Parts: sequence; structure tokens; C-alpha cells
Amino acid sequence: MVSPMEFSFWMIGLLAIGSFMLRFFGICNEWDRKVLFTLGRFTRVVGPGLYFYVPLLQSPKRTVDVRIVTYTVPLQKGLTRDNIPVEVDAIVFYKVSNVKFAVLNVDDYNAATQMATRASIRDMVGKSNLDQLLSERDRVGDLIREHISDFVMQWGVTIISVEIKDVIVSRELEDAISREAAAEREKRARLKLAEAEELAADSMIKAAEKYAKSATSLQLRSMNMLYEMCMEGKSTMVFVPTVNTGHGMPSLIEVEGISKLVTQTQEQTQEQIRTRNWAQNDNFDSDQHT
Repeated sequence: MVSPMEFSFWMIGLLAIGSFMLRFFGICNEWDRKVLFTLGRFTRVVGPGLYFYVPLLQSPKRTVDVRIVTYTVPLQKGLTRDNIPVEVDAIVFYKVSNVKFAVLNVDDYNAATQMATRASIRDMVGKSNLDQLLSERDRVGDLIREHISDFVMQWGVTIISVEIKDVIVSRELEDAISREAAAEREKRARLKLAEAEELAADSMIKAAEKYAKSATSLQLRSMNMLYEMCMEGKSTMVFVPTVNTGHGMPSLIEVEGISKLVTQTQEQTQEQIRTRNWAQNDNFDSDQHT
């Protein structure tokens, strides 16, 4: 029969052995990767779950997070290619794709990637025009991503996306850009209006050629226009009979009557002048005979 002292001794021994054996095992989270070194040399990358290593000889010195990192880039100031000062606000998404390179080739892959991102954004601002930064953000973001990817690939980091959130310019430049955009829209509107006027003129010429061949068609068209004006119901129209000029549309009120009156008056005046002249000539001849 085991005495209480012997039982306590065995329990302490088992706990000591268990605690010593636990030092040979470790646990890695699902989103982490641990880098195992043996006597200071790289051995392997440990995946998620329970893993075995030999204490004193091996040690998991680094733990790398393989999830996507969202980095909000501080405002980067720079001059565009057309010498306009701007501030660029961007977001970068990246992750570690090669854990070995991320641990062995760079001291701090996060800091190095973020510094490379800021430098690439400033470099791309200097190579782009203001119009490109404002209207082609997706293309500029892709160019920045390609430039950063070539640089950080040696660190085992993959740049997923670079999103340009905003391009900030001064208030004076914003006013100038808005005026330029308004002028461009006004230009397009005037060009469209001129094209419409040209098309309308061509159509009117064709219609006039057709109406010239048929006076009845023009008369029917004029009657239809009068009918449409009457259907609007916004004003009162009084139709006054006028002389038909033969061109389809009624002539202006009393214009032809006035023209005839003026002609008749002129003829009467000339007739009176001729009559007076004749009378004077007759009187002169009679005086000479006397």
C-alpha cells in the first residue's frame, strides 16, 4: 500500500515530467505562421495547429501574421508634372505571401512596405499631370501597385490593391478647374446647337424644295400651323380676310391694300401734274397768238 508521502512524491514527479514534455510542443493560430530556427539557422515555417520542437536546440523566434493589412497612407505632398502642388490620400492593401523572405530578408516588413508605398506615391505624383490624377485614379493606383510590387517582392510581400481616395488641391485651383469644366461644357453645348441648326437648315431647304413644287401642299401646311396655334388655347386669334399672294400663306393685314392706295395716289398726282402742265402750255400759246 502506497503511503501518502510516496503518493505526493509520485504526483510531483509526474507534474514535473508533464511540464517538461509540454515544452516540446507549441500552438500556432490559424492566421499566424511561426518561423522555427535550429541553433540559429532557419529550419521551417510552422503552420496552424500543434507543432513539436526541441527546446534549447530549436526556437520559434518570429510570428508572422498572414492576414491582409490595411494601411492608410498619410497625406503625401508633391508637385505634378505640370508643376501643380497637390496632396494625395490613399489606402494600400497588402499581405505576406512568403513568410521566409519576410523574416530573413528585411528587419520589419511592415515598416519597409509602408515606406516604399509613400515613396512610390510621391514618385508617381511627379510623373503624372493633374488631369490624370483627377480623372484616372484607377489607372494611377494600378501603376503605383505595380511599382511597389516590384520593390517589395524580395521581402515576400504582395500588394493587393492601391486605392487613391482623394487628390486635394488649393481652393484657387479648384475654382480654376471648375471654370474650365464649365467652359468646356458650354463649348460642347454650343457645338451641339450649331450642329442642330445645320441639320434643321438642311431639312428646311429640302422641305422648301418640295413645297415649291406644290402650292397646295404649302397652303395645307399653313392651315395646319394655324390649327396648331388655335389648339394651344393661350391667346385669342382674330382672322382678317387678306389678299392671297399665291404663296400658300395669307399676306399681312392691309399691306397690299396700302400698297395699292399709294400706287393710285402716285398715279393721280402725276396725272394732275401733267394736266397742269398742259393747261399752262395752252395758255402760253394763246397769249402768243394774241
